[in-house]
Amino acid sequence: MIEYCNRWLAGFAAAYLALLPTNHGTFLKSVAFGGTLYCALTLLVLLAYQRQKLTPEMRRATAIPFPGWPLLITGGAWILWSLVSYGWSVKPLYTAGELRREVVESGLVFAAFFIAARDGNTLRLLAGTALASFAVLAVLALGLASGSAGWNAGIWHHGVGPWSTYIVLVAPLIFVLIAPAPIGAGQRKRALIGGAALLALMLATARMTDNRMVWLALAATFGTAALTAALRWPNTFMQSSWRWLAPVAALLVVLGLAFADTVKEKAQTHFPPQTSVEDTIKRDPRLHLWNLTVAKIRERTWLGYGFGRGILGDELRGELHDPTLTHAHNVFVSQWLQTGAVGFALFLALLIALLATFIRYVRRRDDTLAFVGLTGLALMSGFLVKNLTDDFLFRSNAREFWVLSAMLVGFGARLARRDST
Repeated sequence: MIEYCNRWLAGFAAAYLALLPTNHGTFLKSVAFGGTLYCALTLLVLLAYQRQKLTPEMRRATAIPFPGWPLLITGGAWILWSLVSYGWSVKPLYTAGELRREVVESGLVFAAFFIAARDGNTLRLLAGTALASFAVLAVLALGLASGSAGWNAGIWHHGVGPWSTYIVLVAPLIFVLIAPAPIGAGQRKRALIGGAALLALMLATARMTDNRMVWLALAATFGTAALTAALRWPNTFMQSSWRWLAPVAALLVVLGLAFADTVKEKAQTHFPPQTSVEDTIKRDPRLHLWNLTVAKIRERTWLGYGFGRGILGDELRGELHDPTLTHAHNVFVSQWLQTGAVGFALFLALLIALLATFIRYVRRRDDTLAFVGLTGLALMSGFLVKNLTDDFLFRSNAREFWVLSAMLVGFGARLARRDST
């Protein structure tokens, strides 16, 4: 019965991951979400009920691992503080809705995916599903862009900003695809070819978004992975340095050229002729936005205005006379604006705890566990860099970040328990 429930949990979780990056299939997404939570809860009940009937070996094999006190305490504290911010929110109804979507539901789905990632096969299934979903949507975007009507990212892909952020989120999963057993795809050459094809789709669709930060975020993702690998496996790296350095160096050069090309094109499109790149940066409306949000933060430094990315959306839009500037456009400033200095400190502590968890995985003797830690570090670095000029810890991107983090922490915790015993 436990194994049966595990399979259903993995199936619903995979379906939810497949539907997450698109704004179509809302009903199916809700079914997958509900099924994932239901199976996770059922599994917990079954494990508690049948614990005394299982042999010690079965108990160890089926037990849900402990994620660690730092992650549990900081995550619980951030969730609790976000919830109590409803008490002083300037827009209580708005905060209540955002708390339900961004805190309660995200917390539940994090726990469900932590439980679901029970072995290498399940992790490979979930990661492969996310990559396959990305590939389908990327090909769809390319097909639409080649048509007469062009690509409207808001129809299938949640918008240009969310799609560029989604690219950064799924990019580290390529490392899972090419990883050695027990989490890798097994067929090494096929995995490398598939990884190269996925990377090409990422670069092509990222360029279509005209987003500048996506290139810096991808550079942070792959640069972090390369640096971590060099530090974790120095002997292997030194013996085959060209095999490691050449592809990474070539990729970073491509990302740098793409960034420069995007910046130049954006300057020509959105600013008067002969405007230099330096002038476009100086004229970026986010500079005025950040000055205004800092002034707003000073008015309510410790508690903030209440949870919700757009808690001051009407005020910011009105004072800046720009309908697109409705939130802080920086994930850290946004947290401070919403939940004050206390909430910002708790959010930062949560990120540090998650970062420390992945670093601990990298430093363990188990190479598979170290590979999970490497993927987690790449995920965090790319996502945080992408959010330095925007706040995509919101809706599908936020859910994707928490889900992928939960998968890696859940599987890593099981490997760490096995390594310790």
